[in-house]
Amino acid sequence: MRIDMSNYKMIYQDQVFNVISIMPTVDFDNSKPHPTKIKFINATVINENGELAIIDDEAWMFKFVRR
Repeated sequence: MRIDMSNYKMIYQDQVFNVISIMPTVDFDNSKPHPTKIKFINATVINENGELAIIDDEAWMFKFVRR
């Protein structure tokens, strides 16, 4: 499930991107009734050249700031 993030800027590796959407990958623990942790994020962004790009990395590498 993709999440609309167009109202946010994304910081990744000391660069700021206009993020369009993200798709988190969740780690499920069958002993608990809800997801326990987001492990990876797949983000669709507009890069510094104005082109669409996809960044896929561990969740702790990303930071989101409301515009």
